[in-house]
Amino acid sequence: DLLGGGRVTATAKIVVNATGAWSPVTAGLGGARTKVRPGKGIHVVYDRRASNYAVVSYTIDGRQIFLMPWGNLSWIGTTDDDFYGDLDRIHATTDEVRYLVQAVARVLPSVRTGRIIGTTAGVRPTLFEWGPLPDKLSREHEIVDHGERDGVPGLFSLIGGKLASFRIFAEEATD
Repeated sequence: DLLGGGRVTATAKIVVNATGAWSPVTAGLGGARTKVRPGKGIHVVYDRRASNYAVVSYTIDGRQIFLMPWGNLSWIGTTDDDFYGDLDRIHATTDEVRYLVQAVARVLPSVRTGRIIGTTAGVRPTLFEWGPLPDKLSREHEIVDHGERDGVPGLFSLIGGKLASFRIFAEEATD
């Protein structure tokens, strides 16, 4: 109890671990194991629309990125790199911002003189696979039954996926 300082024991027949990139840590608290390959992605936010249309471009290493209008702003994104740092302390670096701006500037040079007002940074809970480059990893999702795999009945981990598929993922989990 963070407010009162005491300890509370809670029980449940089923626990769903849907903690994204933190899922290995959370599953470990229950005596189970799961693996993800955290992938860091950032966006660059401009103070105005650079275009009324979405623009797709390629980075120097061949990755596909976009510039997209959103309200009166423009967003450029996204990077896709393995992340090994502290999941609670993630931010965009200067090199990552330059990487994105350079790529879009090949198609729309005016972004070089635009006013950047912010960045976002997040970590994808990509399914673990050894070997492929981060942007080649599957964006599929998986439901892990830790009762069958780890002997921890009633614990399920939802790993992988992408934001656009969260409703399908939730429906599969409840089914």
